[in-house]
Amino acid sequence: MWFQLSSLRSILNVSTALRQAVVRTPWYAKRKSYKVLFWREITPLAIPIFLENTCVLLMGVLSTFLVSWLGKEAMAGVGLADSFNMVIMAFFAAIDLGTTVVVAFSLGKRDRRRARAAARQSLVIMTLFAVVLAVVIHYFGSEIINIVAGEATPEVKGLALTYLELTVLSYPAAAIALIGSGALRGAGNTKIPLMINGGMNILNIIISSILIYGAFSWQGLGFAGAGLGLTISRYIGAVAIIWVLMIGFNPALRIPLKSYLKPLNFGI
Repeated sequence: MWFQLSSLRSILNVSTALRQAVVRTPWYAKRKSYKVLFWREITPLAIPIFLENTCVLLMGVLSTFLVSWLGKEAMAGVGLADSFNMVIMAFFAAIDLGTTVVVAFSLGKRDRRRARAAARQSLVIMTLFAVVLAVVIHYFGSEIINIVAGEATPEVKGLALTYLELTVLSYPAAAIALIGSGALRGAGNTKIPLMINGGMNILNIIISSILIYGAFSWQGLGFAGAGLGLTISRYIGAVAIIWVLMIGFNPALRIPLKSYLKPLNFGI
């Protein structure tokens, strides 16, 4: 018994000595300094954001993969239409970034009202803009495909037009998902946007596969199922974003559903 107590005392003495030695090192004095902020604070935010942006880019890539069994013309059609869609997504991503900055700045000043107003205005205005943009692109779809496709065959152009006309219907949902994710990131929450965008990709694979190739005795829609599946997935993601903002996972950014119908105040 005496031997066990002596051993325990020796271990504690060694542990105390090691701790005191570490405390005296320059590293311990600087452990909370700006030099380690990259690993302690920036990296935990950056990794989910990187993965989320990857999920956004994967939506079109997965559609191309899913139609690969329909032939190279189908893959080319999706690729051509998505090359234009990515320009629109880049525009929404720019508004998304602006929303993140304004929300973060407002919450940093403890101005929750301004943060909620910025998020709400961005969502409402860009959703309305996306609806108008979808109508315009749907109307001028043939001209857009002719410009993007160049010397592609008429079959590829026809498939690209079909895919474009279906995916433009998802623009309002894409705007909501991207800008809502930006607002959540501005409030310091990077995990929920990642989960929602990752879920959208999983839904895109499941829904598009069923719509393209069918299930059980149903034969499916063929090529059109790719565009329709992506659109449905984005709307599910948009509903999830609105729900997260509505119930207020972050109380500082709780936006009730009825507030979206209020008149917009442009003087934020």
